[in-house]
Amino acid sequence: MEEHVDVPYGVWTKIAGNRSKLDGKQLSLLESWDCGRNSYEIIKTLRRMIPEFIRLNKYLCTQVGVETNEDHIKRIMDMVI
Repeated sequence: MEEHVDVPYGVWTKIAGNRSKLDGKQLSLLESWDCGRNSYEIIKTLRRMIPEFIRLNKYLCTQVGVETNEDHIKRIMDMVI
């Protein structure tokens, strides 16, 4: 996306509302990650976030010239879940 969205924490109108600069796929991902306070739902949502987290990690590592080390990230995710 290459664009910074400057919004206060918890204000989603510029991120997921009518003024969003995200494309349809990105908005769909945000919608699919919605969960309540139920611990089972939170863990389920975390699992659905992993592919995007790994993709974003690869992108950021490339931008700053750091080794990706995907296996390390996956081990950390396994500990979290």
